[in-house]
Amino acid sequence: MDAHTIQQIAAEVGLDDCGLVAAHRREADATFMNDWVAKGLHGNMSYLERNQELRYDPRQLVTGAQTIVIGVLTYAHSGHDYHRTMKSALYELEKRLVEEDLRCGGNGKLTNENQQHVFCDSAPFLERAWAVEAGLGFIGKNHQLIHTRLGSMIHVGELVLNVPVQIDSPHPLSSRCGSCTRCIEACPGQALGNQEWDARKCVAYITHHCLNCQLICPYNESIQRNENRPCI
Repeated sequence: MDAHTIQQIAAEVGLDDCGLVAAHRREADATFMNDWVAKGLHGNMSYLERNQELRYDPRQLVTGAQTIVIGVLTYAHSGHDYHRTMKSALYELEKRLVEEDLRCGGNGKLTNENQQHVFCDSAPFLERAWAVEAGLGFIGKNHQLIHTRLGSMIHVGELVLNVPVQIDSPHPLSSRCGSCTRCIEACPGQALGNQEWDARKCVAYITHHCLNCQLICPYNESIQRNENRPCI
């Protein structure tokens, strides 16, 4: 089983992009997240205080996890319920992998279908961090995942496999924001800056109705915004 073949099938099932990484514990992210939560910057999102080991190591979340397939869908292709759209695409991807007999290791089976192993904003999973490691984008000054081709108006989901996959060494992207500070200046609550996002000041976190830091981003300028606005 190789990453290129999986990425080809991912495109066929409707994903806008796809990357793969081997499962491991995210030590640096664990340190950052623990410090961020300790400062209270997560506001009322108390769930971030729980299930920390599951969040930092997918092998604790999914028994036998070896490979993480990260899928990306633009807002335009996600529909009204992006959770359902993303998960449907990932389950279809897994089905195709089985049909084409792309299996290896152990008993030759993919992750136990009785165990939850497809995620989209629905589990303690560091989705953006995995996407960056897979080379799917970088974290901008707006603290969003920015795909260099698709912009930041994207949703991320994961398919966790219990088989190893031949993966070319991904090349995580460092920030490509340069000297641009449009998002910081456009944030009505001044929640951005200091390389930290303060949820307590974020209008989107408070009311779910703010896209300023994305609409102003140069990486979204070429996107037809009327087609990519999320249903909120």
